[in-house]
Amino acid sequence: MKKKKLIVFFFVISISAICAATVGYFVSDYFYSTEAMAAIQETAYDKAEKATTAEVIIPQTKVPDSAATGNSAAAKKKVEIPIDFTALKKTNSDIIAWINIPGTNINYPIAQHPKNDSYYLKHGADGISSSYGCLYVETCEKSPFLEFNTVVYGHNMNDGSMFAGLHLFEDKEFYDKHRSFYVYTPDHAFCYEIFAAVMYSDIRIPYYYNDLIESDRTAYLNSLGKDIVVSRSIISKDYNVTEDNCIITLSTCDKKLRDNRFLVVAKLKQIDGQDVK
Repeated sequence: MKKKKLIVFFFVISISAICAATVGYFVSDYFYSTEAMAAIQETAYDKAEKATTAEVIIPQTKVPDSAATGNSAAAKKKVEIPIDFTALKKTNSDIIAWINIPGTNINYPIAQHPKNDSYYLKHGADGISSSYGCLYVETCEKSPFLEFNTVVYGHNMNDGSMFAGLHLFEDKEFYDKHRSFYVYTPDHAFCYEIFAAVMYSDIRIPYYYNDLIESDRTAYLNSLGKDIVVSRSIISKDYNVTEDNCIITLSTCDKKLRDNRFLVVAKLKQIDGQDVK
């Protein structure tokens, strides 16, 4: 009898230790990830008194051709980039952009690992292991933000961080008041206008739809009105997007519909302060 009690005692102690260790891990992960991101944000915006400008190409024709190649139809202009990418890249050379969505907590770097698409699911913007991960684009995105559709992924964290704020766009009133957001790269400042916030399938969009094939671009745009959970989707009636435009898709998971992704999709409205066609 005493032996059984002893076994039960040690079993309870073991379970308690495992639980304590698990809780300790998540608590430490939360504090480390929060502090690490705060440090990165401070680094990114440490330019208030030393703001620099970049000589960039302002396209006069559609973005993928002119901005990517810098053809003669484009004009040069110095545009201020409010993010210190030189400092950020010293922290992590994989950081390629920064996104800021007014009205939400989304004010984060975007990374792209050169080989591993899943790396930033479990690593923070500093490259250190973190359950919070980092916003990222996949390796197949050869010209992020300058091609037809750039897909940015991020976790839907319980504390409201990372891409959890995308779910705010399920509310029509919020959606209508916060349709513009910004993406910065070392060379360009992009302004986007949201035209859809939809509960979509969990397909890997960049691999399922080929940006180089016109029919695939059209198919993706059409899918935003069909392959969705209508009751949890909003599509602006006033939007006019074609396969010749540049768009961005922000993608995160859902707490209830595990086999779906929630997408916020926007059209490139301006690049470096100039309207794009």
